Amino acid sequence: MKGYDCTMSPSQIRFSAAMFMSAIGVWWFAYDVMWADVWLIVNGAKGTWIALATIALLGEFVVRAYRWRVLLRPLGTDVRIIDLWSASVIGAAVNTLLPLRAGEVAKPMVAARRTGHRLSTLFATNVMERVFDLLGMVSVLVIMVFLLPASPGDDTLVANLHRYGSLLGFGALAALGIFFTLATRQVAARGIFERILKVAPSPVQKPFLALFDGFVLGLGSTRDRQALLTAGALSVVMWLNGAMAIWFLFQAFGFQLPFAAACFTGVAIALTVALPQAPGFIGVFHVAIEKTMVLWGIPDNESKSFALIFWMVSFVPVTVVGMAVMWREGLSFSDMKVDAEE
Repeated sequence: MKGYDCTMSPSQIRFSAAMFMSAIGVWWFAYDVMWADVWLIVNGAKGTWIALATIALLGEFVVRAYRWRVLLRPLGTDVRIIDLWSASVIGAAVNTLLPLRAGEVAKPMVAARRTGHRLSTLFATNVMERVFDLLGMVSVLVIMVFLLPASPGDDTLVANLHRYGSLLGFGALAALGIFFTLATRQVAARGIFERILKVAPSPVQKPFLALFDGFVLGLGSTRDRQALLTAGALSVVMWLNGAMAIWFLFQAFGFQLPFAAACFTGVAIALTVALPQAPGFIGVFHVAIEKTMVLWGIPDNESKSFALIFWMVSFVPVTVVGMAVMWREGLSFSDMKVDAEE
């Protein structure tokens, strides 16, 4: 009898891990839920605040498109915001509906089609966007530390956020400062970065070095510092906008939480969606948001209701918009299929 090769490819392993994690998340989130109470809380949420949160989250893609245009400026050609916005919303929709973050490839593919830029160049700016997103996230973490209310003696959460948020936030900002300084120098700076990385565990050295190389490639030969400053400012604005959307949802549910709690929740979301999970970010996303709300003293049923609405406003509107733009472009999901090994 002919044998069968049961070896799984890396993409299949990642997909299986993602589905498993999401299944665990769905079970954890849905286990022992009093759905009647949850739906009652959801129905009582204030629609005006939910609408404001939706508008803010959709507006993020306009800021992303403008930042992407700034990063493409060293190429010497002007790119229309509408082209980059279209690519961004399509990428977001594909990320929601297809596994293995296929939108990260669909986005530059659509941009290349609309702008005429080489796909390799647009992939390089994708790496830059990830670095700037990291800058935005860390900046919001630092802002959270400044905005946290004074910690009462028995408020362990606030005290720990002050302590560890300061250490992580300012430490990460310093590390990013070194990263940007080296990246704007000549190729010789790569050797310095390699020596710095030797203090890190060996498994993380190669990915960080690849990130550094991709970022330097995306900068182009001009090392446009004005573009870097503008992109950095836009990144902070974008992440603050995301925190504002979360604060709007706090108001929708009547949560008496400070803006610093919205900043913390935004950071928690960013770390959550980086984990492997099923299309739609179902399961892991919901559990992470629910547990974050519980940390702030929100009752379990209200936390679950908040997680459901937050998921809806985060992914449903942009997915609908992205699919509409795909239809207008004459694209299909088969056009978005890529080899996950690449």
